[in-house]
Amino acid sequence: MNTPVATTSAIYPVRLRADLPRDVAYAYWAGPHAEIVKRLPHLVEYNQHHFSATDHGYWPATPTVGTIVPSSWPLDGLTEVRLPSMAAAFRVPLHMREVFLDEQNVFEHVLGHQTGPRGGRWWTTGHDDTVGHRTALLVRRRRGVSGRAFRAFVHSRLGPALHASGARDLRTYALLPLAAMAHNTFGVSHRNPAHRRYHGAVIFGTDTRAQVEELTAAPEVEAAVKDQHLTCTAVHAFAVDRTVPVIRMRQENQ
Repeated sequence: MNTPVATTSAIYPVRLRADLPRDVAYAYWAGPHAEIVKRLPHLVEYNQHHFSATDHGYWPATPTVGTIVPSSWPLDGLTEVRLPSMAAAFRVPLHMREVFLDEQNVFEHVLGHQTGPRGGRWWTTGHDDTVGHRTALLVRRRRGVSGRAFRAFVHSRLGPALHASGARDLRTYALLPLAAMAHNTFGVSHRNPAHRRYHGAVIFGTDTRAQVEELTAAPEVEAAVKDQHLTCTAVHAFAVDRTVPVIRMRQENQ
């Protein structure tokens, strides 16, 4: 696919409970919690991305753009959701009481972000099981830069550069401000201080982890990275150890 498809989506970065063994928490997220999510209506796709505990912060650094993930603000994964419409985005929380109540069993911190109508871009179709490695980028917009300029960088500069350079299963997202209805969960923190907030996300695949360096060294990506300081103050890369495709391209018929 050469022309990206606009999507209405949601991104939920999460931190697992620190008082549970990491493997136990991931197993619960991918098992019992995912089974509850499967019963939700109005979701086209739902993926869990489980982050590596040690492999992060490897996006190319440029002056004034932070790429090191702060030890005081770790993330253990994110949920990636595709919705059929913005109207569905408002209907989904009406069915999420069981999900909200279950999050306390596995998470200590959840941040719910929506893209707004057609605020995401899928550069490939569906979830590709053959991708060997995935990277999730969480991007912070520079203060004073308009939302339009930031979205243009994410969708029209960085996305095309990665796509042209061979990124697989590529998705780009421009996020709305944190919305209470998107993360109204019980017994879970939703603290999101201004200096830690993310405003965009990019998820892309490669055949191997080593190929990430080859991808970022491609001329198109190097050129985008060179200009990232104009719109961004942080680009934090997280290696995905495992992606769990909980809902695959379900048609909206509910």
